[in-house]
This record gives sequence, C-alpha cells and structure tokens, in this order.
Amino acid sequence: MLFKDKIKIELKKLFALRYGENPHQKGVFYLDPKDKDFLAIKNFKKIQGKEFSFNNILDIQGVIDTLCEIENKRPACVIVKHSNPCGAAYGKDIKEAFFRAWYKGDSLAAFGGIIGVNREVNKDLAKMMTRFFFEILVAPEIKKEALEIFCQKPKLIILTNSNLEKPRHSEEFDFRKVRGGFLIQEPDLKKIRENNLKLVTKAKLTEKQIKDLIFAWKICKVSKSNAIILAKDETLISSGVGQQDRKRACRLAVEKDGKRARGAVVASDGFFPFPDGPEILIRAGVKAIIQPGGSIRDKETINLCDKYKIPMVFTGIRCFKH
Repeated sequence: MLFKDKIKIELKKLFALRYGENPHQKGVFYLDPKDKDFLAIKNFKKIQGKEFSFNNILDIQGVIDTLCEIENKRPACVIVKHSNPCGAAYGKDIKEAFFRAWYKGDSLAAFGGIIGVNREVNKDLAKMMTRFFFEILVAPEIKKEALEIFCQKPKLIILTNSNLEKPRHSEEFDFRKVRGGFLIQEPDLKKIRENNLKLVTKAKLTEKQIKDLIFAWKICKVSKSNAIILAKDETLISSGVGQQDRKRACRLAVEKDGKRARGAVVASDGFFPFPDGPEILIRAGVKAIIQPGGSIRDKETINLCDKYKIPMVFTGIRCFKH
C-alpha cells in the first residue's frame, strides 16, 4: 500500500454519544464520508435500544473484526467484552454456535457483553438469548418473531447488516491518534492456513488439532496483547489478554477455565521468551501449541514440548494488537 506524503482527513459529525469512555466524559461519533466499507457503523440499521456509548462503538468494532477473522463458511457466534473476545464458536446452526460461545467460553465475562452472529436470528435463538444479560446484538437479519421477543428488553441495542453473512476485513489504513499526529499502518490481513504451519517438535499434530490451532490463532489475532488463547473443538475456552508478560498471560488463561484446559490447544500472539509459560500450559493439560517462534530460547521451549510429547508449530509471524 502507498503511504502518501500528505493525507487530508475530513470527518462529519454523525451523532452524540451517550457518554465517552466514562460517564463524566462527553463523546461524539464522526464518520468518514469517503469510507465505502459495507461493514462501517453507518451502514448498520439500528432496530431498537438505547443510545450508543463510546465503548459500545469500540466493542461493536471488535465483534465485526472477530466475525471477519473467523469467516463465514459455517454459522458462528462471537461475544466481546472490553474489546476482547470472551466467547467464540462455530456450530452446525447459529443456535448451537451461540450455545457453545456462551457456555463453553468465559460466561462470567460474557455478562453485559456484545454478541455478534453471522446468520439470521430466529425465534428459538431469541428465546435462548434473552435468558442472559447482554448490551448489544449484531446480526445480518432478525426475524419478525424474534424482534417481538427482544422488544421485551427495550434497552437492548440491536443492529443489522446483511453483509455480516459474508464479512470481509477492511483494507483501509489503520489510524491511531497520538499527541501531535497520527500513527498509520497497513491493516493486518495475513491469514494463517495449514500450509503456513512449521512443525518444530517430534510429536505430530492430528487434523483436529490443526483446525483448533488455526481457530485459536484467529481469536488471538483480534485479542489485546499479550494474548494467550485456549481453544477446543473450534471454540474459545479461555483467554489471558492484555498482560504485560507472557507467563502471567498463560497462568491467567488456565486459571480462568478451571479444568477445561485439558485436551485444549493454545495460541500465543508472540513468541515465548522462556519455556516457563509453555510449562504452565502443558501442566494444565494443553495438548498442542501454536506460536510465532523467533526467540533466542526457542530450542528450550521445543525441548520442553518434546519432553512432554506435545506438538508445537511456528507461524513465522506474530499478531500483536495494542
């Protein structure tokens, strides 16, 4: 992508927010009139609910990004809290995907979160969803019978956009405002497929582990660094996100999920600087690891995995998100 010497930014005020990041802060949403992204916030239809807050918009963006990352080949549900996925799963239908995302994921964190699905919401799913407290539902479409159920919760924000059935990442530059200017970078559009995985251990992977590792990597990519993601049956089990060191991220991920780490796989958004993090994961029952590789101590981590007969693959790239 071409970085121009000069960039002109023109924004149009769209609406005032309920409040900013905190209730004592005022906030406004401005749109870019030139942005043609089909999944831009302005292209969603608001069916019902209270006014948006600053954090609502950020979490909606997190839902959209996660649905784009896990793609649309199968029904999928994601649950985001404080911009990080705390639930994510595929299902044979969208009802099963929601069930797995809520019950198999971090249901404690999911309370008060934002739910996104890539299939139409029907009456049966609406009945299941309304058993729980969440603030926003993002979906391609809502059936009339489902809306009649959601109307019983008038504060619940419901947004629809048919493009969620075929979500695609934005290819626009990523802008971050800092004092005195902007940081601008290309979007991270790199996809990790099976042929990108480099096996570095003696133990081999099963086909199921490969699918779970790729799923875990996708969730890792949209989670705040440092990120450690546990997955099983292409379902997010637990996460340790936003940590300053990788060892604590590992410990948080396994402590949050109780005993469910057994048989799970793990993804790390950056390399392991020491084998202590992987040892925490392996002792908790993790059965396969995906990570970028590139540490000067990679051999120590490989030796640890060989000792416990745990397969590990390198991607060759990291997926930090600050």
